[in-house]
Amino acid sequence: MLIHHTLRGNHMRRNILLLYLLLCCSMISAQNGKEYSIAILGDKYIHDTDSILNRLQSEIKSVVAQEAKVVFKEQYFLLNELNKEKAKQNYEKAIQANDVDLILSFGSINNFVIAQSNNFPKPVVLFGVINDDFIEFPEGQKSSKIENLTYILTPQSYQKDLSEFREMYPYKKVGIIVDQYLSEIYPVEETLGKILKDSNADFKLISLSSVDDLSSELDDVDAVYLSGGQFYSEEDQQRMINMINDRKLPSYTSMDQRFSDFGILFNSQPVNELDQFFRRIALTIEAAVMGKKLSELPIYLDFESKLLLNIETSFKIEFPLKYSFLIRTNIVGSAQNIPFQKKYYLDDVVYQLLESNLSLKASKYDVDLAKKDVKLANSEYLPNLSSSLTGSHIDPDLAKASNGSNPEFSTSGNISLEQVLFSEQASANIKIQKELEQASQENYNATEKDAILDAGITFYNALIAKANFLINDENLRVTRKNFEIAKQNYSVGQTGKSDVLRWRSELALATQNIVNAYTNYVQTIHALNQVLNNPIDFKIDIAHALVDEEAVDQFDYKGLIQLIDDPILRSKLLNFLEQVAIENAHELKSLQFNISASERSAKLYQRSKFLPTVALQGAYNHTFTRDGEGSSYPTGFTAPPDGYYNVGVQLSLPLFNKNQRNINRQKSLIQQDQLKLQKENTESIIRQNVNDIVYSILNLYTNIELSNLTTKTAKESLDLMQISYLNGAVSITSLIDAQQAYFQAQQQQASAGYNFYLSLLQMERILSYYFFLNPDEENQNFIQNLQNYLISNNQ
Repeated sequence: MLIHHTLRGNHMRRNILLLYLLLCCSMISAQNGKEYSIAILGDKYIHDTDSILNRLQSEIKSVVAQEAKVVFKEQYFLLNELNKEKAKQNYEKAIQANDVDLILSFGSINNFVIAQSNNFPKPVVLFGVINDDFIEFPEGQKSSKIENLTYILTPQSYQKDLSEFREMYPYKKVGIIVDQYLSEIYPVEETLGKILKDSNADFKLISLSSVDDLSSELDDVDAVYLSGGQFYSEEDQQRMINMINDRKLPSYTSMDQRFSDFGILFNSQPVNELDQFFRRIALTIEAAVMGKKLSELPIYLDFESKLLLNIETSFKIEFPLKYSFLIRTNIVGSAQNIPFQKKYYLDDVVYQLLESNLSLKASKYDVDLAKKDVKLANSEYLPNLSSSLTGSHIDPDLAKASNGSNPEFSTSGNISLEQVLFSEQASANIKIQKELEQASQENYNATEKDAILDAGITFYNALIAKANFLINDENLRVTRKNFEIAKQNYSVGQTGKSDVLRWRSELALATQNIVNAYTNYVQTIHALNQVLNNPIDFKIDIAHALVDEEAVDQFDYKGLIQLIDDPILRSKLLNFLEQVAIENAHELKSLQFNISASERSAKLYQRSKFLPTVALQGAYNHTFTRDGEGSSYPTGFTAPPDGYYNVGVQLSLPLFNKNQRNINRQKSLIQQDQLKLQKENTESIIRQNVNDIVYSILNLYTNIELSNLTTKTAKESLDLMQISYLNGAVSITSLIDAQQAYFQAQQQQASAGYNFYLSLLQMERILSYYFFLNPDEENQNFIQNLQNYLISNNQ
């Protein structure tokens, strides 16, 4: 009996439950059968109106589905085309239509027209492009207090935007662009005057009916706030932004996000804008369907804003960006598109270096001075011709007593000639100076090769700095995205607030890193400009075949790398490279010329004991005038001729010169030994450098392949971690670790690539032979000589 009673009780409860479910389904079916028609009033059609409208309608139907069947009839989607009369007609049509239950109004014109009505026979929801500045409610009022009317107001306003813009850029006179139709129906100028009254800034209202009118309006402003042009074509919107940027004027807007793509500098946009707006509209309509009073519904919609910064525009207009504000911005645009006046590849750098570098020009004078020393040495064998003119007056008594040999007044002239016929000192000096000239030339060649290497190091350092800046730019964007994910997860209760705070900290760190990276990049560009003798602030871009698909290596290094990578051929290759490096080394050539000069100097001091200096001497004297006492010879004396000459040969041989010749010869011999040791040591260093650089190249070449693979794997891991974190499957620590691993891999990849090419450049410097600067013919000869060497030493 007990079991039967229990079973019967269970059967009865099951029947009651089924009856309840049937009644609920019947009620839902009855509710779904209720049709609720909504008219939508808009200002003007724009390119994405259809997609936005479809999303809005889907959201409304989804939210209200339990209360009624919402319908949107095509004949009640009404646009006024920015015409007030048309807007009134559309509103009246919707009011009078029996099959319209609620009016949803968007846009400034519609909202202005509808707000003028005194009563609202049908529920009206006003939402759209109208700033909070133009609607005044008593302080503390949070609903419309008007029967059948509610607003959905956002915190967007001129006051908020202009205040934030002024934080970013302290403008003195801002041009505020609005549509002409808006300034005709709203007190825009009066409102702006109140807003900027206490800001110490002036403004200029630019009321536009056509983009063509804009250019002439920008002459006397130093910044632009864009609040118009929403209904222009994309071509006109782009043209408008170009006009602003061409004037290098900072700009700000809070309109559509696509204005950032067009190049507006700052753009304030709500986070998850459409989702929030659509849900709020749907909930408001749901309340109206359920019979709630619209006059009591909340009118304010708060949302979090994000500030977009177009990094390309900031570079283009040379905007003085405060790095402290980067933490508040979302960077859009490619940081790689930095404006420049000239683009440099490595060979461009080298050619301009050789032509314009001040240090090289200064070093070149050493060669010129050495050439002059050679000419000075040769001049010892040139004749020395001199002349003189003398006028004299002597005591008359003395002149009289001289019997005509020393007249009281006389004028005379003299021409003398000296010509060295042979001098061991002069001959040796000519030879020594020629050797020193060759040494000076080789020193300059070495300096030139060093300058090319130094320029290459500066160039590759700038490339690495640029790569790090771009990597940190991407890191900042990914961190910002993860921060948004964390806030989204927190809002739905999927993660705690600690994740949001941690990502905020990561965001601050990423922002500081990009500031440091950009500063470092600018400093490396300044260093490169100094090398190139450009103005320090000259805007240049640098590129390389490693990342630029349009560029190619001037020399195919792959064959050389294959030989380096071959353990059997590597030792033979090293021997060949050692020989080439020693043969080409300017330092060794310079030392050899100095050794030759020292040897000739030693011979000079040895030979000068036995070899005399032979010189030819000649002179011609002429007396022009003789007057006064003693000007005539006594009777019986024959007067000498007025002019006479003399010629002679002089031989001189210093017998003992304080032992200085012997001491100088000993010094020359010591100098020879010193130079020979330096040469031997230099050869040893060159051999070591060849071996070191070859193994360094081999190591870096291997690192390139490994870093490429590591970066690819790390990127895939980061993508998976982001998805898992979004779904709550992994912790914040795992995502941060994945992100750090990816960006560290990117930095290692960039460093490995550029350091590999830098090592190749260093190898070329050791060889004193830069492949990319030599014609293909010479490079082919180099390769052919290498192949012949490997074949001949194949035993």
